[in-house]
Amino acid sequence: MQCPCQSGLRYEDCCGRFISGQESPQTAQQLMRSRYSAYVVKQAEYLRETWYPSYRPAEFNLDDSIHWVKLDIIDALTRGQEAEVEFEALFLAKGQIDGLHERSRFVYENGRWFYTTGTQMPIRFKPWKPGRNESCPCGSGHKFKRCCAVLKH
Repeated sequence: MQCPCQSGLRYEDCCGRFISGQESPQTAQQLMRSRYSAYVVKQAEYLRETWYPSYRPAEFNLDDSIHWVKLDIIDALTRGQEAEVEFEALFLAKGQIDGLHERSRFVYENGRWFYTTGTQMPIRFKPWKPGRNESCPCGSGHKFKRCCAVLKH
């Protein structure tokens, strides 16, 4: 399976190795991509483990009605033990494509990167309901009706 972070690599060779615990991400951008993939494959425990403890919410549940379909990394900046990654992620909810645009902050401590907080920013497009014969926004090359549309129920 291709990695959900759209790196072009197989899941096992990309984010899967981090989510499975085989390796730790070496950069904040790798952590960002693997956290996105964890949302896609519903790995809440990985998301909790990679949240900096003082920022980690007491309760955290994944919303099964949201299907993440695309990740775009806009910018990444590392300054020593701190980093920021700006991204936009598209998701399908209630038959409509919407997005999340965030500048996420990370900290490097004890040999590991952790997510701390994020600032939400305006999305760069207007949410829309894809037509059945449109190409799927996930980038699979399939028509929406044969791809992510089947996941909306």
